[in-house]
Amino acid sequence: MASAITQCSTSELTCSICTDYLTDPVTICCGHRFCNPCLCLLWEDALTPNCCPVCKEISQQMYFKRIIFAEKQAIPTGESVSCQLSSSAMLICGRHQEIKNLICETDRSLLCFLCSQSPRHANHKHFMTKEADEYYRNKLLIQMKSIWKKKQKNQRNLNRETNIIRTWKVFIHLRSMMISAEYPKVCQYLREEEQKHLEGLAREGRIVFEQLKISQTRMAKMSVLLRGMFEKLKEMSCKADVNLPQDLGDIMKRNEFLRLAMPQPVNPQLSAWTITGMSERLNFFRVYITMDHKICSNHKLLFEDLRHLQCSLDDTDMSCTPTSTQYTSSWGAQILTSGKHYWEVDVKDSCNWVIGLCREAWTKRNDMRLDSEGIFLLLCLKVDDHFSLLSTSPLLPHYIPRPQGWLGVFLDYECGIVSFVNVAQSSLICSFLSCIFYFPLRPFICHGSK
Repeated sequence: MASAITQCSTSELTCSICTDYLTDPVTICCGHRFCNPCLCLLWEDALTPNCCPVCKEISQQMYFKRIIFAEKQAIPTGESVSCQLSSSAMLICGRHQEIKNLICETDRSLLCFLCSQSPRHANHKHFMTKEADEYYRNKLLIQMKSIWKKKQKNQRNLNRETNIIRTWKVFIHLRSMMISAEYPKVCQYLREEEQKHLEGLAREGRIVFEQLKISQTRMAKMSVLLRGMFEKLKEMSCKADVNLPQDLGDIMKRNEFLRLAMPQPVNPQLSAWTITGMSERLNFFRVYITMDHKICSNHKLLFEDLRHLQCSLDDTDMSCTPTSTQYTSSWGAQILTSGKHYWEVDVKDSCNWVIGLCREAWTKRNDMRLDSEGIFLLLCLKVDDHFSLLSTSPLLPHYIPRPQGWLGVFLDYECGIVSFVNVAQSSLICSFLSCIFYFPLRPFICHGSK
């Protein structure tokens, strides 16, 4: 009877997977018990659905019903009694001949009661051996559970990475096809935009040209009338004084009529068309220009040219003098000899300015003029309420709106291109094309009084 009870108790406390006493036992759907770690490892490696290792019944869940931890205590047999006796002999303190029934938490050594009170261990925490076994076994189980959770998380990540690797090349190929399909759309859109831009420019050009022709015809007719009136007044000045009051009255009426009918000159101005992607493209080459205040060249001839040019644009003010506007210049500290460079200048607080690039040699000379070689400048001059944009080399007017905020300057040294951009509108103001740069260039800024 005792042997049967012993076999029954032992079988209930034994895991059929590892054939050892149950560790962190769980009960699955069919009622069989196993070590939780053993079952997890077995089911993780299995290629078939999870099933009981004993009865082969399929279990759908990996979360099990836990049972109370079974201590490794069975009814002692003769062999187990002899093992216990031999182990008890090893637990006798050789110094005090006392049983080592305490464990030091600090160094995990077995101690008798007297050893635990020694100076070496007196301040340490101690456990009874039975309690210590349970304590450390629980800590071990907690660590096992923590590691197993990490292992499961790592497995999920591994499965995810495996799935990504399996489909990655297909995804890259598909993504390449998608991107390749978009670029022709962009090119087509830019071609359509270019066509609209050119058509709009041609349409505006025709309209302005017709306005100029009409204005020219009116001014030519007015010129004939004014010449006739002038000749009439000349004749009157030679007549007798008897008819002068009456004739002068008629002439004054005609003069007033001609004054009211005097045609005004056309101020041609084209629209600033936005060029899609231009600002983004130029910003790839952005640099930050600093001004070199040590360069104090006083370009008197250049400033004189600017003042004379400003006066020549003023057709209404015959008393304009070359000293009407004061200018000050500054040079960039950077010397540009290759590559692509883009920078921006704030011009909102200035009505008269000159911005661009000049040959570096001009920093040491004072004879630079608007028609000098090696200068690539954009000018903005104000006369009354009208602003004029001009570029140098040669001096050329540009009939588009002036930038009222930031002005962008782009240099492509190898291709020989200097461009000026209205940053707010993302539109082109003008470009110097097909230049040949065989000399260093410096940024140049010249501001006039507001």
